[in-house]
Amino acid sequence: MIDTSQAEPFTTDQTSLAAYLIQSDFPLLEITYQPRGNGKLQGTFVFEDCPKLQKHVALFDSGKAIINLVLFEQTKSRLIDKIMARQER
Repeated sequence: MIDTSQAEPFTTDQTSLAAYLIQSDFPLLEITYQPRGNGKLQGTFVFEDCPKLQKHVALFDSGKAIINLVLFEQTKSRLIDKIMARQER
């Protein structure tokens, strides 16, 4: 039997993909931050990995994801706001 409790989380630095996953009911576990060469921080979005999430990632990457554009843009805007707020600390 494979122990999946120690599975690596799924991470992405693509804000659009993170917004899509959140809109698709995958909970955002955290946002981690790494410094970039320009002195700003790069946000990395962390999700619990699972086969269903991977299917949604594949749909997004293929351009076949179906979204509510208004909710998507609101979610994306909130994520950007969180990153920008961290920049100001």
